[in-house]
Amino acid sequence: MRSVALLVLMVVSVTMTPPALAASADRAAPTGCDTVDELSGYVPLYELDVPRTAYWPRGADVPYAVNSSRTLDNELSTAYLDRVAYCLDTVTQTDRHEWAYASFDAFTSDPRSLGVPNTTIARPVKGLTTWGSNVTHVERAEGGYIKFWPGTYTAETGKPSGSASGYGAMQVHNTADGETVLALNGWSHSNGRYLDIGTGNQPTGHPDWTFSQSGRTLASAKLTVYVKPATPNATTCEQTVGELADYRLLYDAEVPRTAASWANGVTYTVDNSASIHTPISRVAYCLDGVYGTTAAWGYASMNAWTQDLKTLGVPMSGITQRRVADLTVRGTHVRPSDHSTGYLEIWPNQYGRELPPNPPPGGSADARDIVDNPRSAAGPIPGEGGYGSFQIHDLTYRQTVLAVNGWAYRPQTRVDAGVGSAPRGEPDWTFAGNAQQWTRPHLRVYVKPAGVDITTGPTDAQLYPRDRGTNTATVTVRGSVTDPDVTAVEMNVYREGALVANRRVPAAEFGKLSAPITAERASYTVEVWAERPTGRTLIRRANDIVAGDVYVIEGQSNAVSAGFGFAGTASSQDPSPWVRTFGHSTVDPVRSVHDRSWYRATGEGYEGRWTSERGTIGQLGMRLGQQLVDRTGIPAAILNGADGGKPSSFFQRADDIPTDPATNYGRLLSRVTDGGLAGAVRGVVWFQGESDAGRPAQHDADVRALMTDWRADFTRLEHVYVVQIRKACGAVNGAAVQEVQRRFAGLPGTSVMTTMGLDGHDGCHFAYRKGYRQLADWLSLQILRDLHGVRPATPADPPNPLRATWENSAHTEVRIDLTDATQTLRCDTGTQADFTLHGTTAQVAGVTCGTGHLSLALTRAGTGLTGITYTGHTGTATVATTPTTPWIVNASGMGLLAFDKLPIS
Repeated sequence: MRSVALLVLMVVSVTMTPPALAASADRAAPTGCDTVDELSGYVPLYELDVPRTAYWPRGADVPYAVNSSRTLDNELSTAYLDRVAYCLDTVTQTDRHEWAYASFDAFTSDPRSLGVPNTTIARPVKGLTTWGSNVTHVERAEGGYIKFWPGTYTAETGKPSGSASGYGAMQVHNTADGETVLALNGWSHSNGRYLDIGTGNQPTGHPDWTFSQSGRTLASAKLTVYVKPATPNATTCEQTVGELADYRLLYDAEVPRTAASWANGVTYTVDNSASIHTPISRVAYCLDGVYGTTAAWGYASMNAWTQDLKTLGVPMSGITQRRVADLTVRGTHVRPSDHSTGYLEIWPNQYGRELPPNPPPGGSADARDIVDNPRSAAGPIPGEGGYGSFQIHDLTYRQTVLAVNGWAYRPQTRVDAGVGSAPRGEPDWTFAGNAQQWTRPHLRVYVKPAGVDITTGPTDAQLYPRDRGTNTATVTVRGSVTDPDVTAVEMNVYREGALVANRRVPAAEFGKLSAPITAERASYTVEVWAERPTGRTLIRRANDIVAGDVYVIEGQSNAVSAGFGFAGTASSQDPSPWVRTFGHSTVDPVRSVHDRSWYRATGEGYEGRWTSERGTIGQLGMRLGQQLVDRTGIPAAILNGADGGKPSSFFQRADDIPTDPATNYGRLLSRVTDGGLAGAVRGVVWFQGESDAGRPAQHDADVRALMTDWRADFTRLEHVYVVQIRKACGAVNGAAVQEVQRRFAGLPGTSVMTTMGLDGHDGCHFAYRKGYRQLADWLSLQILRDLHGVRPATPADPPNPLRATWENSAHTEVRIDLTDATQTLRCDTGTQADFTLHGTTAQVAGVTCGTGHLSLALTRAGTGLTGITYTGHTGTATVATTPTTPWIVNASGMGLLAFDKLPIS
């Protein structure tokens, strides 16, 4: 979410009730897949009751009994999926139970491609795990293969014939062991025909159950298709709110589904009330977990309103209804704020919509919202007791921050739990009864020990820019002592758990404490303690701190590189705990300003979604960071400020207010500045230009202006890396922009990288394996050479034309020399189609590659030839396939840079 990604699942459930066997209708099919432990990480989406005979031509109108995709379509269409699992349970009419389970890496992020298919998908899948009564058990093995299609296929090849309808197959195979794991066939054949349903190899006939019509032998069958979403990057407040480094966890309670769990008092999974000592200066509340399919959390901190720690928990008696000062609000469905006025409504009582005496402004007497009126504990039904409210509100912005209600009512009452104001019903979630829609929701209470206020210091996951001369960074804590009982302040630094630095000063001398850490693949922890005659109090603990280098990625959607869900494995396959990022890449100015947390970076995230993309640097950034860390041993912070579909003018600096959060430049610069990174950015990767097609002069001027501003604001910027675009995304006249970008290679401190040679391209965006991943590897060669002094074994720059000359007096051959005469080129058959000759009717008949040059053979004398254009391919990759197209490449696989109207002499 780690990749701000979304929690998503898809289920297809098939319970077959034979029309002629009424007695079988009462028999429940055993669920063998319930014994598979890994399913605890998966969530259901579809359920489908199917008779023994079914006809769904082209996979249409499948009668799902439950189809959550209809209500969650927006989330499902953009969610990144980690794994897919299929289970088939069958029971014969003689009560024999057979079942099979298969899971593998997700091959798509479109859940519509995972149910009964209406398109053709025939492909290997990775990481196959199988269980079952009659299949070989394997775990994360090679050999997985799926056959999903509505059409016909031949027994000889087992491949679809090309017809879009006619039979239908939904099969999972283990080719390494020669097994069909499960199969559902024949649903697109004809009305009234029995389906082919089976687990393992069919003992007679076709092993994949084709033509078996085995549905006639079954009493029931259940097919379930699960999806395991990628782990959300920030699902807890502790992962997201930097100030919690100064707080200690007081209480942690898992929110129950019904009031029965708390009928005799709250059961805390953590209760530190006996070990935490007052005074405290602030209190924080958090509700977090996964709501439905999305990571959700709400957080509020405020000045301490009591020193009684017991009062801060979930009460079984007493009423807390009061304002609180200096409220800080963060969360997924709330407006972030600082220094607001808060309002607490915490009681086990029932309460009404009416306003209490002397209410604060903002509440309504017509709804249960941010201001309600608690009643006596006894409810309107004698003996039923109270209801229960644990609500934190923001009066300044008239919003509920978090609410947990209904825990003090009748045992069977469904508990209410929500963050932000409820979108429907009562705004404070009363009577929502929705706790069962959460996955592991936790209500936590934190307190901040008083005595020392820290104004500057490390937070979890922070990267400190290194001094390249010493390969170290300095961790500094600044603050003041606020309690006269404090006698000393101490800072301890631990490397992988071992104490490596200790700094201690008398309280009267405290203002700053500093210690060095090394830039390496090692994690540091910093603790700050206040000493009193009565003992020591932990003031701050910051974990997982590193030192390293800083880079920036900017541009439009291919710089966002969020994971577009086709043709390849996602970047979660190439993680690195040593790649970090700071702040939030959201386009919302308010949320951008209020997110000043450090994150372990993730690759997947989605433009415009602010609920799950915290910590996202894009697939390109994630792989680039991993490669730089692995090759240098130095952690890296990458800040991605890209925004899809925008022209170069959108990214310009507002010179009157450079950090204006209303501008893209201002949001990125603010993150860099607030993170203490303005003097540490070493390189900028710029990938933009599709939206500038037809405006090459504007693109040239805008990018040059950006380079000037970057060098002014990123005061030690060493190099800019421009990625040349493909002709794509509906762009017209893109060749002229490609030519402008090619010429940037002549600017000081600037390199240009190609996208030619990347097959994983759908005409606009790139896949991961043959797209962003490969591009990141190429960029890493340039960065390692330019900034780290690593000499690459193969070229770090793409082939770049220098000049074109006639190679013979008949003007039937053209020689194009490269700027790097040492590069040896390889020409694929068919590359001649990508060249355009201007001023002549001749065409390119063939291309020959050599070292430092390539030659074009023309169909006739090139009389009148004025220039040569090469723009490469757009790309046609789909969910199921990634094409191999003809390229002209060097020894690194980098394609020839596109060029426009290269003159001939």
